[in-house]
Amino acid sequence: MSKEIVEQLKNLKNEMIFEFIDEQDFVTIAPFFEIKNYPSGNIVFREGDPGDFIGFVLSGKLEVKKQTEFKGNQLIIAILGKGSMVGELSIFDKHNRSATVEAVEDTNLLILKNDSINSLVEQFPDIGSKLLKGLIRILSLRLRKATERLTNIF
Repeated sequence: MSKEIVEQLKNLKNEMIFEFIDEQDFVTIAPFFEIKNYPSGNIVFREGDPGDFIGFVLSGKLEVKKQTEFKGNQLIIAILGKGSMVGELSIFDKHNRSATVEAVEDTNLLILKNDSINSLVEQFPDIGSKLLKGLIRILSLRLRKATERLTNIF
């Protein structure tokens, strides 16, 4: 399974989160990841669930939904495809999930659990810092885009 994970990580090399990581480092970090399949219609996690992993979409599509103030009504806030990241906030803030994520196609996720991230950073601090640098870069860009959207509203 580790060989398959190395290949999947290499396929994600061009994604921002992995751009700072050398291909040889993928062999080192592969054991910290796992691949999980979510058939179409399955929930990856629900709003309010504990956040215990980050996922990288290898194939398929996910729908990210947020509960509105009207019970039973959810707003679709994102559609995520190959190369997208989901659940990244839980790595940093330890809060419950802020949205529900559902597979709208059969979806394969590369999963990195919070405990695995901590172990990776402790055992391989150089690689861990590169991974965290990629995560922070993505979060920074997302925050900038959200700020731009808010200023366009007003």
